[in-house]
Amino acid sequence: FAQPLCRAMVASLRVLHVAGSPVSQYYSMISVHYARQMLAGSSDEATKASFEFTFAVVLPGGAWCIVPDLDQGTIDDAPKLEHGAALSTLAASDFDVCVPHMFCWPGYTQYRSIFDLIGVPLVGNTAECMALITDKQQTKAVAAAAGVPVPPGELLHSPDQTPTVGYPFVLKPCCEDNSMGISKVEEAGELRASLVEAFKFDSKVVCEKFIPLGREIRVAVVEDEAGEPSILLPATEYLLTPEHPMRTSTDKISVTEEGLPDADKFFATNREEAPDFRRSVCPAPLDDALTAKLGEAARRAHKALRCRDFSIFDFRVDPEGEVYMLECQPVCSFARESAMIGMASKTDRPELQHPQLFHTMLRRAAARKPKPFDASQKLGMKAAARSTSPCSIVTTAT
Repeated sequence: FAQPLCRAMVASLRVLHVAGSPVSQYYSMISVHYARQMLAGSSDEATKASFEFTFAVVLPGGAWCIVPDLDQGTIDDAPKLEHGAALSTLAASDFDVCVPHMFCWPGYTQYRSIFDLIGVPLVGNTAECMALITDKQQTKAVAAAAGVPVPPGELLHSPDQTPTVGYPFVLKPCCEDNSMGISKVEEAGELRASLVEAFKFDSKVVCEKFIPLGREIRVAVVEDEAGEPSILLPATEYLLTPEHPMRTSTDKISVTEEGLPDADKFFATNREEAPDFRRSVCPAPLDDALTAKLGEAARRAHKALRCRDFSIFDFRVDPEGEVYMLECQPVCSFARESAMIGMASKTDRPELQHPQLFHTMLRRAAARKPKPFDASQKLGMKAAARSTSPCSIVTTAT
């Protein structure tokens, strides 16, 4: 990418990474693990010379700690701050950019909006976008209105409600992540238990037609310097089987007997001992026609859902070759092991390799740092031209 150089881009940028979860041990452990992977892969000289990292960890229960590293001892020994003290400290620190690593509902929404309020620009998607994409039914409706194919379905409001979608169908908690509470229902005898399981996670459940397994493909798009989602990364294919035709939460993250992430194993996909249905391949072998279908659908969805910087989508391809968008998951830890960085590494473009892509995202977000509100503005719901103007004097390839 061509990157304009502002003063903040010449000096070392002060980067705040926010991880953890106030509501869930599961999502807290996942978040901190991903952030640690990011940190382990950011020890190169170019990153250390250009960026100064600080970490804000939100602990289960809601306390904060602000730390220089993510060692468990550092987190344990750090002063625990309530919201007011933490936000005062963060606002006074005037960070150049924030990388969100939180994966729970408050982390996707409320905590992202905090940094908008205190004027620290976020890498990636806004709180408004994340609130939309976390609601699976609204995501489908918005994407479908933009011409993106999605599985037909309906929204259930009670475990006593009888779906009108014909068998087989899939039940998904409407606002949940990581395939929690998801199940395929083949016939009426399986319905009650599946409904009860799904409603454990949310008060609304999506019931959608099961798309017969042809292929399951993950697609990521990255915005160019003009903000257009023009860059389609090499896709990943999940090698599901007729006996195991869809991914569940334990196909993604290895867990202990308590259901919490297993720190020693963690990623379930592609482990040496993983069964065939827990394997993936990137780049996926796609012909030109299927690549075009997936790319068109992903770009349409990116714009319709108002994604920013990048987006990631899971698609089902039926036996006839028709594509259906299942989910939008526009998050990235920017670790070497993260899905989007792995996909980008399969290109032959130097600017998409790690850590160059990460650096571009950090600088691009920092250039969005807002100016103070203008007390003289008389009309309008939004602040006029509040973002920092991009610099145009010097340009460099990153």
